[in-house]
Amino acid sequence: MNVKHTFFVIAALLVFAAGAVAQEMTKDQWQQEITKYTQTRTELTAKVKALSDNIAKLQSQSSQLDADYQKCMDALYALVGSDATKAAAYRADIDAAENKANELARLSDADLVARSSEVDELAANVKGLWENKLSLIPEFWDRLTALNEKVKGLQATLKNQVNIYTVGTWAKNRDCLWNIAKKKDIYDNAWLWPKIWQGNRDQIKDPDVIKKGQKLQIPKGKELTTDEAKAAKKYYAKKAAK
Repeated sequence: MNVKHTFFVIAALLVFAAGAVAQEMTKDQWQQEITKYTQTRTELTAKVKALSDNIAKLQSQSSQLDADYQKCMDALYALVGSDATKAAAYRADIDAAENKANELARLSDADLVARSSEVDELAANVKGLWENKLSLIPEFWDRLTALNEKVKGLQATLKNQVNIYTVGTWAKNRDCLWNIAKKKDIYDNAWLWPKIWQGNRDQIKDPDVIKKGQKLQIPKGKELTTDEAKAAKKYYAKKAAK
């Protein structure tokens, strides 16, 4: 017996069974079934309508609550001499500061030292954000408070990672980045001079030029970070091209 023939046999049996069941039901029984299913449909339709009406009511209440909330916020912004547009811009500034803090927090200690000027910039930025009266609003107050803690953590890490060296004169001290790095109490390795350069980019624009009295941060570490090595490579390449 092939598959096609088997299918027809099964189909015939199903039709026969359905017919048998149908023959067993009287007209009254069929009517009862129809009445039962009609009632069920009516009840379900009523429930669906009730749910739809409830959803519409809740949506209306939600819209009203949103409108009331916005009125409260507008009144709150007005108390500090601001408005929703300025608050949105202020919120974006805080977002940017938080992103920068998180970026710096992911750095290794050595890389953070090399980008210490960015920590200073972030601290100044946060200070400026606090000076805006919008900072008094709870949403912003809480975020700035948390941001302050992150900045303090970054500053504490930097404090533990650097020493300070005061530059002397060339005539007396033979001070240049190479010679400073070579000092036993610094790195005892002249080739690490780029660490000093990159750790003081706010003061040193040209690594061949440092001035008496400059207070240079001396980042900790016994090898160059990736960024310091790249900076040194560019420096040597520029020198070779001259």
